[in-house]
Amino acid sequence: MVFTGTSYFGAGARENILTEVTKRNFRRALFVTDPGIEACGIAGKVRNVLDTGNIPYATFSDIKPNPTIENVLDGLRAWEASQADFLIAVGGGSVIDTAEAVSILANNPENRDVVSLEGMDKNRRPGVPVIAVPTTAGTGSETTMDFVITNTAQKRKMACMSSTGVPVAAILDTELMAGMPPGMTAATGMDALTHAVESYLAKGANTFSEMLSLKAVALIADALPKVLKNPRDLKAREDMALAEYMAGMSFTNAGLGIVHSMAHPLSAFYDIPHGVANALILPFGLAFNADVCPKKMKELKKVLCPEAAEDENPAECCCKKIRKLNKMAGLPLSLRELKVNREDLDDLSRSAFEDVSTLDNPKNVTQADLKKLYESMF
Repeated sequence: MVFTGTSYFGAGARENILTEVTKRNFRRALFVTDPGIEACGIAGKVRNVLDTGNIPYATFSDIKPNPTIENVLDGLRAWEASQADFLIAVGGGSVIDTAEAVSILANNPENRDVVSLEGMDKNRRPGVPVIAVPTTAGTGSETTMDFVITNTAQKRKMACMSSTGVPVAAILDTELMAGMPPGMTAATGMDALTHAVESYLAKGANTFSEMLSLKAVALIADALPKVLKNPRDLKAREDMALAEYMAGMSFTNAGLGIVHSMAHPLSAFYDIPHGVANALILPFGLAFNADVCPKKMKELKKVLCPEAAEDENPAECCCKKIRKLNKMAGLPLSLRELKVNREDLDDLSRSAFEDVSTLDNPKNVTQADLKKLYESMF
């Protein structure tokens, strides 16, 4: 099993950054973030902690919502110029994924084409230490060995996994998460739900991962509507942070499925945010897989739809609940809304079929199946 070294939860948890820096004898940081986190003031709150502790740092913030090979190489150059001995990643999945990639490249010059990191454990040496400070309750990147980088030349996302690249510490501060814009809160919340549902159904699921997945689904079903209605509900924020963390732990050990493999090409082709793509695809993927895991669908219904009638079809109930959450969150419900071109469906389905997440899907799937699913989403 792969897990983050140390984790801190709750309002004000960012103060524990100094505890970790002192304990690990770190001297200087490369502070990794993005323009949005800078603009809304969240990065400044974390910098204040470093300043209070007299921890010097350099900053790298040139990161796109779907980070590219170019972003990673720019980050590597920033690392080399910084004279730092650890990275602190403040942001969502894009920021933390970029920091993890830079971390691995810093100690593995043979992988500096970035492309060679695609797959499982392609690096020979562990990366430099990363402290992850997630600002969204969605990706679970702070507790996973996965980092996803866009290959713009080939219009596809590369799923990279390194069991020695997991952050050494995760700081889940609900005060920081409460400062995120509503749209980001919605998309990342549905991303967390997708992680929990897909890892529960994945071929690699086990007793421990299933326990984490179901608890995460139950927390999200209760907390996400509350956060959408009241962004300052810190108890609901804390439940969302715990849920996305548990879902991240689950999927990094159990795998995912076709929702992710179909979402990745949409981000690579159209730069659609990952959480938005996952949210749209999730009910379609769930319906596709329902017939091969009827017992799990019944358990999923209990935690996702506790208000449902006992005789209601589990898969239909869960899909209806997911679409209701998407609508409440103001997220798109069709590919047409995302301006996806039907002419791209062959390329999208080919890329999805070749994606590593397809291997973990509980039901065997063909490229033709994936194309039909995309078509049904218009």
